[in-house]
Amino acid sequence: MTGDFNLGRTNYQRVRDIIRNDIITGQFQAGARLKISELVERYGLSAMPIREALQQLQGEGLIVLSANKGASVRRIDERFLWQVYEVRKALEAYFAAELASRATGADIDGLRAILAQQALAIAVADEEALQALDRDFHGTIVGATGNEEAVANLNRIYDLTRPLRLRFGRSPEQRQRIPRDHGAIIDAIAQGEGLRASRLISEHINAAFTDLADAMRLGDDSIRKGLPRD
Repeated sequence: MTGDFNLGRTNYQRVRDIIRNDIITGQFQAGARLKISELVERYGLSAMPIREALQQLQGEGLIVLSANKGASVRRIDERFLWQVYEVRKALEAYFAAELASRATGADIDGLRAILAQQALAIAVADEEALQALDRDFHGTIVGATGNEEAVANLNRIYDLTRPLRLRFGRSPEQRQRIPRDHGAIIDAIAQGEGLRASRLISEHINAAFTDLADAMRLGDDSIRKGLPRD
């Protein structure tokens, strides 16, 4: 059995997350058939949670379910990534402007605390910590408005992109851009400038998409040539 089945979630949620990660990290190739019997053996679970997991992954766009052919893996390419980031941008741009109209001192202090931790993660080149803190920062902006469904949607997007980011990394320029952009976004929110906050976070997400898409292209080219990807 592969994966880490932590306590606290249902079997279908745990196996869904692991299958998602296996797809995004390339352990299941684009177009590959996902047979229930093979997944049962691979993950050591019964067929029911596997089927439930596949249904949800179809909803996320990672697999295609056909009545005759079963489940197959969708290609995770630049177009798919662009669509995911466009949804994220629309979501966060709205809620950044919304937060700017109601932010409290505690909201701003919380964002600045995350920013300080990000600077430390960058200083020691802790990519996994940086990724987690980035999720905290953006989740805090959306979550501060109290919209739980928006937070759930943002979490689904991060679940899709986190394995890609950890697999392909980020450029030194993007690492340096993160605290600079986040600081400017905080300032705009603190000053109640919703339009500026919305514009800044949109530009920040555009840059994040471009950086990851470039890294994916470089990674794919390195795989074809048999070169190391770091």
